[in-house]
Order: sequence, then C-alpha cells, then structure tokens
Amino acid sequence: MISYPKEESLFKGYVVHTKRLGIAFLILGALGILFPAFMGMTVSVFMGWIMLFLGLLAGYVTYKSNSRSFWGWLKAILLVIVGAWMIAQPGIGASALTLLMATYLLIDSSINFGLAFSKIPTANKIWSVINGLVSIVLAIIFIFFAPNPLASSWLLGLYVGISLLFDGIVLISFSKQADKTLQA
Repeated sequence: MISYPKEESLFKGYVVHTKRLGIAFLILGALGILFPAFMGMTVSVFMGWIMLFLGLLAGYVTYKSNSRSFWGWLKAILLVIVGAWMIAQPGIGASALTLLMATYLLIDSSINFGLAFSKIPTANKIWSVINGLVSIVLAIIFIFFAPNPLASSWLLGLYVGISLLFDGIVLISFSKQADKTLQA
C-alpha cells in the first residue's frame, strides 16, 4: 500500500510527482491499447535487453568470484543467449512471455479462490471469486494464443496497456486524495 510522506515538504512533492507519473502511465497505457502489437514487441525486446545485461553481469561476477564454476557460466551464457534471442526475435519472446503470464494468471486465480473460500472473515468475498474467474479466463486465452507470435504479441501488449492505464488511474486518484488532504 502506498502511504503518504509524513513531512509537509515531501507531501507537496508527492502530490506533483504522483500526478505526473499517473499521467505518464495513462499515456503509455492508452498507447498500449491503441497499438497492442507494438507494445507487446516492445515489452519482449525490453525483457531481452534486461536478460542480456544480466547475463553479461553474471558472467563478470562468475569470472571475478569463481571462474571454474560450471553453473555460474551456464547461467550467464543462458541469459545472454535467451536475451539476444528475444531481441532478435521479439515475436517468439512475446510468445514465451504470454505463457509466463498464463502461468501467473492461473496461480493468481487459485490464490483468489483460496482467499474467497478461506475461513478468514472478509467482506465482499464475491470479488475474490470474480477475480479468480477472470484470471482463469484470461489464462485460457493466453494459452490459446501463445503459439502464434503475432497474436501473443498483440495480447501481451493489450494486457500491459490496460494494466498501465489502470495504474495511471490509481496514481492520479492517490494524487487527488493527497491534494485534498493537503488543502484540508
């Protein structure tokens, strides 16, 4: 949960920066929704660069700490190869990320059902059930489209775009609430 800063000088900055961040998320989310295939490819290439960089860093650490470590070198080489592959073939990378999202959504649905049917008394358990059902439906859709790189890229980009859009809405609402608190 995001909490407000305690100091008034930081509080004013929180309002401004949270609003700016929310607007940036709204813009990126809208672009992801309007151009989902491009957003999916962008996410895939971005993840590829992260993996490539981490592979090079892992190789450096292995070289400096234990240059005879088979597992250290294997991990570094695997990260470099997969990262370079995702950069060179972003559609295939998007398919892999789509399968990872499907896995996440299946786990998320089981957690939501677990929360809904646990003995812990909470209000509105129906929302956990609905969230679990939506996660299962999304996971099935992701699994269905994962073999097709173009469709999985489109689906991944749309999902990221919608997520960023809602994150932007949440951040702007936090900013507005903090602004009201500041003015009170």
